[in-house]
Amino acid sequence: MKPIVLFSIQFTLSLAAYALIALWYIVPRLSRKPREAAVTPLLWVHAFRMIGGTVLAPGAVGIGVPLLFQRMIGYGDLITALLALLALVALRARWSAAIPLVWLVVIVGMSDTVNAIIQSMRDNVFTHPLGVNWVIVTIYVPALIVSSVLILWQLIRSPLAVTDVAVTSGAVTGGPATAG
Repeated sequence: MKPIVLFSIQFTLSLAAYALIALWYIVPRLSRKPREAAVTPLLWVHAFRMIGGTVLAPGAVGIGVPLLFQRMIGYGDLITALLALLALVALRARWSAAIPLVWLVVIVGMSDTVNAIIQSMRDNVFTHPLGVNWVIVTIYVPALIVSSVLILWQLIRSPLAVTDVAVTSGAVTGGPATAG
Protein backbone atom coordinates (compact mmCIF):
# COMPACT_ATOMS: atom_id res chain seq x y z
CA MET A 1 0.00 0.00 0.00
CA LYS A 2 1.29 3.44 -0.85
CA PRO A 3 2.19 5.48 2.25
CA ILE A 4 -0.16 8.34 1.33
CA VAL A 5 -3.07 5.88 1.00
CA LEU A 6 -2.32 4.36 4.40
CA PHE A 7 -1.98 7.83 5.91
CA SER A 8 -5.28 8.94 4.35
CA ILE A 9 -7.13 5.91 5.70
CA GLN A 10 -5.70 6.24 9.22
CA PHE A 11 -6.17 10.01 9.36
CA THR A 12 -9.76 9.81 8.07
CA LEU A 13 -10.75 7.05 10.50
CA SER A 14 -9.23 8.97 13.43
CA LEU A 15 -10.98 12.17 12.35
CA ALA A 16 -14.30 10.32 12.07
CA ALA A 17 -13.86 8.72 15.50
CA TYR A 18 -13.03 12.05 17.17
CA ALA A 19 -15.94 13.74 15.40
CA LEU A 20 -18.35 11.09 16.71
CA ILE A 21 -16.97 11.41 20.23
CA ALA A 22 -17.44 15.17 19.95
CA LEU A 23 -21.01 14.94 18.63
CA TRP A 24 -22.20 12.23 21.00
CA TYR A 25 -20.43 13.12 24.23
CA ILE A 26 -18.62 16.45 24.22
CA VAL A 27 -21.04 18.83 22.47
CA PRO A 28 -24.03 17.93 24.67
CA ARG A 29 -22.00 18.59 27.82
CA LEU A 30 -20.27 21.75 26.64
CA SER A 31 -23.46 23.32 25.32
CA ARG A 32 -24.69 23.57 28.94
CA LYS A 33 -21.58 25.40 30.13
CA PRO A 34 -20.57 29.05 29.95
CA ARG A 35 -18.07 29.76 27.17
CA GLU A 36 -15.03 30.09 29.47
CA ALA A 37 -15.79 26.77 31.18
CA ALA A 38 -16.50 25.06 27.86
CA VAL A 39 -13.23 26.00 26.15
CA THR A 40 -11.03 24.96 29.07
CA PRO A 41 -11.08 21.16 28.56
CA LEU A 42 -10.72 21.69 24.80
CA LEU A 43 -7.60 23.79 25.31
CA TRP A 44 -5.94 20.95 27.24
CA VAL A 45 -5.79 18.99 23.98
CA HIS A 46 -3.60 21.79 22.58
CA ALA A 47 -1.49 22.14 25.72
CA PHE A 48 0.13 18.82 24.86
CA ARG A 49 0.87 19.91 21.33
CA MET A 50 4.50 20.13 22.36
CA ILE A 51 4.64 16.48 21.29
CA GLY A 52 4.87 17.85 17.74
CA GLY A 53 8.28 19.19 18.73
CA THR A 54 9.49 15.60 18.51
CA VAL A 55 10.18 16.24 14.86
CA LEU A 56 13.06 18.52 15.97
CA ALA A 57 14.91 15.70 17.76
CA PRO A 58 17.92 14.27 15.92
CA GLY A 59 17.00 11.13 14.02
CA ALA A 60 13.25 11.55 14.64
CA VAL A 61 12.51 11.49 10.90
CA GLY A 62 14.32 10.31 7.80
CA ILE A 63 16.99 12.53 6.29
CA GLY A 64 14.77 13.07 3.23
CA VAL A 65 12.32 15.18 5.26
CA PRO A 66 13.33 18.81 4.62
CA LEU A 67 14.86 20.58 7.62
CA LEU A 68 12.72 23.67 6.97
CA PHE A 69 9.60 21.48 7.16
CA GLN A 70 10.78 19.93 10.44
CA ARG A 71 11.41 23.34 11.98
CA MET A 72 8.09 24.73 10.79
CA ILE A 73 6.19 21.79 12.31
CA GLY A 74 8.20 21.58 15.52
CA TYR A 75 8.24 25.27 16.40
CA GLY A 76 4.65 25.82 15.30
CA ASP A 77 3.50 23.11 17.70
CA LEU A 78 5.70 24.34 20.55
CA ILE A 79 4.39 27.91 20.15
CA THR A 80 0.78 26.72 20.03
CA ALA A 81 1.30 24.60 23.16
CA LEU A 82 2.73 27.60 24.99
CA LEU A 83 -0.21 29.78 23.89
CA ALA A 84 -2.67 27.10 25.04
CA LEU A 85 -1.05 26.98 28.48
CA LEU A 86 -1.15 30.78 28.72
CA ALA A 87 -4.83 30.76 27.74
CA LEU A 88 -5.57 28.12 30.38
CA VAL A 89 -3.86 30.20 33.07
CA ALA A 90 -5.71 33.32 31.88
CA LEU A 91 -9.06 31.50 32.00
CA ARG A 92 -8.34 30.11 35.45
CA ALA A 93 -7.32 33.56 36.75
CA ARG A 94 -10.29 35.18 34.96
CA TRP A 95 -8.05 37.65 33.15
CA SER A 96 -9.72 39.95 30.64
CA ALA A 97 -7.26 38.72 28.01
CA ALA A 98 -8.42 35.10 28.38
CA ILE A 99 -10.82 34.94 25.42
CA PRO A 100 -8.48 36.87 23.09
CA LEU A 101 -5.76 34.36 24.04
CA VAL A 102 -8.10 31.48 23.20
CA TRP A 103 -8.72 33.10 19.80
CA LEU A 104 -4.96 33.34 19.32
CA VAL A 105 -4.54 29.63 20.12
CA VAL A 106 -7.14 28.69 17.51
CA ILE A 107 -5.76 31.02 14.84
CA VAL A 108 -2.12 30.06 15.33
CA GLY A 109 -2.90 26.37 15.85
CA MET A 110 -5.18 25.99 12.83
CA SER A 111 -2.83 28.03 10.63
CA ASP A 112 0.03 25.75 11.68
CA THR A 113 -2.03 22.60 11.09
CA VAL A 114 -3.32 23.65 7.66
CA ASN A 115 0.14 24.80 6.60
CA ALA A 116 1.69 21.55 7.84
CA ILE A 117 -0.80 19.49 5.83
CA ILE A 118 -0.16 21.52 2.68
CA GLN A 119 3.62 21.44 3.08
CA SER A 120 3.66 17.71 3.88
CA MET A 121 1.88 17.01 0.60
CA ARG A 122 4.13 19.42 -1.30
CA ASP A 123 7.30 17.90 0.20
CA ASN A 124 5.93 14.35 -0.10
CA VAL A 125 7.01 13.61 3.49
CA PHE A 126 4.90 10.47 3.83
CA THR A 127 7.34 8.60 1.60
CA HIS A 128 10.11 9.11 4.20
CA PRO A 129 10.57 7.43 7.58
CA LEU A 130 8.64 9.45 10.17
CA GLY A 131 8.99 7.22 13.22
CA VAL A 132 6.65 8.16 16.06
CA ASN A 133 5.66 11.27 14.09
CA TRP A 134 3.50 9.04 11.88
CA VAL A 135 1.42 8.15 14.94
CA ILE A 136 1.28 11.79 16.05
CA VAL A 137 -0.04 12.87 12.65
CA THR A 138 -2.58 10.07 12.27
CA ILE A 139 -3.90 9.96 15.85
CA TYR A 140 -3.24 13.33 17.52
CA VAL A 141 -3.68 15.83 14.66
CA PRO A 142 -7.31 14.76 14.04
CA ALA A 143 -8.00 15.38 17.75
CA LEU A 144 -6.47 18.84 17.37
CA ILE A 145 -8.68 19.58 14.39
CA VAL A 146 -11.88 18.48 16.15
CA SER A 147 -11.02 20.35 19.34
CA SER A 148 -10.19 23.47 17.30
CA VAL A 149 -13.60 23.32 15.61
CA LEU A 150 -15.27 22.92 19.01
CA ILE A 151 -13.30 25.85 20.46
CA LEU A 152 -14.27 27.98 17.46
CA TRP A 153 -17.91 27.01 17.99
CA GLN A 154 -17.67 28.09 21.62
CA LEU A 155 -16.01 31.39 20.70
CA ILE A 156 -18.61 32.23 18.07
CA ARG A 157 -21.66 31.37 20.13
CA SER A 158 -23.05 34.02 22.42
CA PRO A 159 -21.37 34.09 25.85
CA LEU A 160 -24.88 34.50 27.24
CA ALA A 161 -26.29 31.41 25.48
CA VAL A 162 -26.24 29.25 28.61
CA THR A 163 -27.71 32.02 30.74
CA ASP A 164 -30.53 32.56 28.22
CA VAL A 165 -31.39 28.86 28.25
CA ALA A 166 -31.33 28.76 32.05
CA VAL A 167 -33.59 31.81 32.38
CA THR A 168 -36.05 30.50 29.78
CA SER A 169 -36.26 27.14 31.54
CA GLY A 170 -36.79 28.74 34.95
CA ALA A 171 -33.50 27.41 36.27
CA VAL A 172 -32.19 30.83 37.28
CA THR A 173 -35.35 32.18 38.85
CA GLY A 174 -36.36 28.93 40.43
CA GLY A 175 -39.83 29.40 38.98
CA PRO A 176 -41.68 27.64 36.21
CA ALA A 177 -40.47 27.89 32.66
CA THR A 178 -41.80 30.86 30.76
CA ALA A 179 -43.46 30.54 27.41
CA GLY A 180 -41.80 32.70 24.93
